[in-house]
Amino acid sequence: MSSRNLFLLLSGLLFSTVALAADDEALQAFFNDLSSLGAGFTQEVYAPGNQLQQRSQGRVIIQRPGKFRWDYEQPYEQHIVADGNRIWLYDVDLEQVTIKPQDQTMANTPASLLSGAGQLNEQFDVLALMREGRDWFELVPKQPDSGFESIYVLLEDEVIRAMELKDSFGQFTRIRFDNVVLNKDYPSDTFSLNIPKGVDVIDETAR
Repeated sequence: MSSRNLFLLLSGLLFSTVALAADDEALQAFFNDLSSLGAGFTQEVYAPGNQLQQRSQGRVIIQRPGKFRWDYEQPYEQHIVADGNRIWLYDVDLEQVTIKPQDQTMANTPASLLSGAGQLNEQFDVLALMREGRDWFELVPKQPDSGFESIYVLLEDEVIRAMELKDSFGQFTRIRFDNVVLNKDYPSDTFSLNIPKGVDVIDETAR
């Protein structure tokens, strides 16, 4: 799966949901208290019909506002790093790095949700849900060109445990987080990419 398609997803899950009254503030409270997050992740991408296309694993580090890195370790090594202004997309097998302006690349995406600032209701319509006895939140983007229909966030013991993303083509992506560490200080060079010699660089920020 191309790193450019990182946050688009699979499909066909049917949710048995019951709306709760006014508990959507719990998700905003979580983000209000969040300065950084580090975790392992497992990402599954499904085609329409709930057919698993790819499973990948790695580590994610996020520092609010605006900085993050998603390091894919399996099955292919890829790195997506953002410093608040630029984002590096490094495909190790292709030996290619693409550098893009961050505000144009990651606006209204799950990465911007986790690393962003401000009120959720400025970007999303938020609904608290109960699924299988667990507290989920549905976030529907207010911008029609966001690339996906909705994001589902699982909050458990005041920690984010999973995200599910559904796009308009019936694709669905599930991301599960483990060993979550909140509000740790990370050195500034965590959110920059050292480009190895010999790697092809496409710098779209220079245009």
